[in-house]
Amino acid sequence: MSVAGRFWNFVKGLFWQGQRSLEQANPEAVYMMAIQKMKVNYQEMHKAVGKLAAERNRLRALIQNKTSQLAEIERDLEGALMEAEAGNPEAAELGEDLLNEKEALEAEIGTVREELSRSEEMVSEYLSKLRDLESKTKAMESKKDAMIAKLQSAQARKAFGDMMSGMSTSAEEAAVGDIDKYIEGVAAQADISDEMSGATRESKRKKLRESARTRQSKSKFQEMLEARKAAAGGGGAGGAKQVEKGGIG
Repeated sequence: MSVAGRFWNFVKGLFWQGQRSLEQANPEAVYMMAIQKMKVNYQEMHKAVGKLAAERNRLRALIQNKTSQLAEIERDLEGALMEAEAGNPEAAELGEDLLNEKEALEAEIGTVREELSRSEEMVSEYLSKLRDLESKTKAMESKKDAMIAKLQSAQARKAFGDMMSGMSTSAEEAAVGDIDKYIEGVAAQADISDEMSGATRESKRKKLRESARTRQSKSKFQEMLEARKAAAGGGGAGGAKQVEKGGIG
């Protein structure tokens, strides 16, 4: 693509972007332009349908007129036949002319009827399109009101949201959170230092407690041993006495 072509596409792109921005800035005007265009189309179509309907009515009137002429010719032809049967020579000649007129008129009526049929179809079709366009125009007007109301509501909610966002303290809260983490970290380090410094004292206390439990266990064991010895000595003497008592008995 040439430089001029690319430049032209660039200009068109800028124009399209600018036009779109203008349309978004005033959406109600866009709706009004669309509705006005639909109304202009409706008026033009209405005129066209009116012309079609006028032609249809003309064909209907023409057929009605031709049908009346045909009925009159048929009556004259019937009279000519009766005169010819009565022997009137002029009636036969007149009857032939009337018959030719009748056939020509019937053919003409048939052609007009075909034209009328096409005309009626076109009128019916474009009347349907006209009603459809009218319905779309009313729907567009209703949609305009609803969409503009929706836009205004959305703009109000967005403005409120922007205001609330401006009042937010999220940045300050984040800073406070960082300070909290820092303080907790320093406190944790201090706790670790305390635990490390107290580890030696705790180990000494643990050893003392273990030694005390060991000595206590030995003392208890010694007491149990002495108690068993004492019980064993006392039990022997009692048994001897029982034996002697049984022997005497």
